[in-house]
Amino acid sequence: MLRTARLILACLMFTLSLIPARAQDSIDIVLQLAPRPMPTAVMVESGTRLELYFSSLKQGGLGLLRLAGDGIEVPSLDFLGRERRFFQVEDDAWYALLIVDMNASPGLRQLTVRADRGLEEIGFRRDIRVDSGRFILQEFDLPADRAYLVDRAIEAAEFARLDEITSESGPEPLWDAGGFGLPLESETTSPFGAFRVLNDGVETRHTGWDQRAPNATPVHAMASGRVAFAAPLEIRGDSVVIDHGVGVYTLYAHLSETNVTQGQAVDAGQIIGLSGNSGRSSGPHLHWELIVEGHWLNGLDIVALWLPS
Repeated sequence: MLRTARLILACLMFTLSLIPARAQDSIDIVLQLAPRPMPTAVMVESGTRLELYFSSLKQGGLGLLRLAGDGIEVPSLDFLGRERRFFQVEDDAWYALLIVDMNASPGLRQLTVRADRGLEEIGFRRDIRVDSGRFILQEFDLPADRAYLVDRAIEAAEFARLDEITSESGPEPLWDAGGFGLPLESETTSPFGAFRVLNDGVETRHTGWDQRAPNATPVHAMASGRVAFAAPLEIRGDSVVIDHGVGVYTLYAHLSETNVTQGQAVDAGQIIGLSGNSGRSSGPHLHWELIVEGHWLNGLDIVALWLPS
């Protein structure tokens, strides 16, 4: 067997030696992108295929749907009382991000997907299990000079401002083949969704993740996109919001410096600012958030999720 293997190898090397040097130089090595993973569930109706890339979702969770078939025209889904559109990536199938608000009630919830194909309407129905986010309780005391920022009216006004900033995303994804990554390589601290009691009285929610960061640590864009906002906010301090298309935004808060301007295109990993202690903060760190179609979600889900590009 060894003798046979050596003979095959010798023949292969001889064949390669016959290829002209110019032809060898013209061969391009193409690195394949990470392949689409296997779906966790598949439904088929009239030649149209609905693929799910999750088994269940937690409160504040995010999953991916893929709809494939000939002649599909602008499909939509209905889940948790809201209708959403799918998006298409070049000539590939249609995709949709399935989102669960952090305040959604756990239990079985029905997903409905509809698609027109010429004169035919195709529909899918499936129960999706929504699990508890197991959110923790945290208590914080703010320094005296920032205690005024626990005011509920200030918080409500800031959420309204963010709703306005994140209301006009484009119909196509702006992220590249690398998807999303963390803005820092440091340890995560305060988790997404935590119930918080500030200064022994005011209750609020933690709408993102915190990561350890000494003052002036470079902060990186989690994915490519376009800067939707780069200015101070009262609670989040100096902040950057990046639009990644199809209703997906990331927000970076409590910065000491911003290195980008509104409308600027950014690449994944690009430095967009420096960490700091501005706004409603008790010490230097990075607070970042994921907002999808007006809902605050667990950003670690999109970091772990395979996405079309």
